Amino acid sequence: MRIAISILIASAITWTPLVKAENFGAWFTGKTNDDNFVFAATVNDSGHLLGQYCSPDTGNCLWMLGINTTCKLGDKYPILANSDSGANHLSVHCNKQLDDGKFRYVFSKFDEIDGIIKGGLRIGFALPLQSDNFRVIRFDLSGANRAIKFMHNNGAKTTPKTKGTKDQYL
Repeated sequence: MRIAISILIASAITWTPLVKAENFGAWFTGKTNDDNFVFAATVNDSGHLLGQYCSPDTGNCLWMLGINTTCKLGDKYPILANSDSGANHLSVHCNKQLDDGKFRYVFSKFDEIDGIIKGGLRIGFALPLQSDNFRVIRFDLSGANRAIKFMHNNGAKTTPKTKGTKDQYL
């Protein structure tokens, strides 16, 4: 059931449906039908998504949240990340409203969030709201390192493809 929900949420991120998924603790991996992206992600009990998405063609990766907290496309928002490995003030950009009403937030500094996620067992994000309240979203990180490693070993290049410059005889 969790995989079915995860597949629906991942496809709602507007990339095409998954081809294959592997499970690692609370995390799962997969790729899109068009092979444009591979990912390692988790879905919390509220149906929110946290994942690393990578383009095999460029080698570029990003960390993303898919949550139902409203944002304005293109705006930057502060977010506090707190895990058992430490806390850090980060920023996210509102990237898109998804078909299911959730919003896609992309982390600005990949290395900072990557280190926090890879070093912890649980993570919570606090987002300030327009009033004097905060929205706290938590995720289980068990299996994250294995899922990310599996994703990179099975589809996500770490360097961009280059056009060959080798001499040819025609």
